[in-house]
Amino acid sequence: MRRLVLLSGLPGSGKSTYVRAAFPSAVVISSDEIRKTMTGSYAILAPDMQDVYRAMIQKANEVFRQEKDVTVVLDSTFLDEKRRTLFLSQIEGAEEVFLVALLYHSIDTVLARNMSRDPEKRVPESVIREMALRFRLPEGEEKKRYTDVQTVYID
Repeated sequence: MRRLVLLSGLPGSGKSTYVRAAFPSAVVISSDEIRKTMTGSYAILAPDMQDVYRAMIQKANEVFRQEKDVTVVLDSTFLDEKRRTLFLSQIEGAEEVFLVALLYHSIDTVLARNMSRDPEKRVPESVIREMALRFRLPEGEEKKRYTDVQTVYID
């Protein structure tokens, strides 16, 4: 079975840590790692994030073409329907699709975790707060695209 997992959450919410524990044998495709490969640093944004997304989609499609029984985890923020749909519309071969959203009861938890990260990976507080305002879980028709939507609280 080919499974696709979109791992969603704010920067500093613990996505990369969570994926190592929850999906130890999965192929993990991280937007941070691809961006670092392209720019040489976690701290530098790609001139066009669409290049990062295209690389993630291409890698996922390659894995699904080569493997019959595999879980591919896409580790990125996936804040809203527009971004999630971009990926789901271009990734081929997934037989099951899951969304795992790392949530929090207090944004202070995410901000504290962000400050404990490697300095190169820290995201400005104002950016995290702005992203929190944009974050939306799937509803209605979008939710039907997933085999399951799971929420995991990090605090």
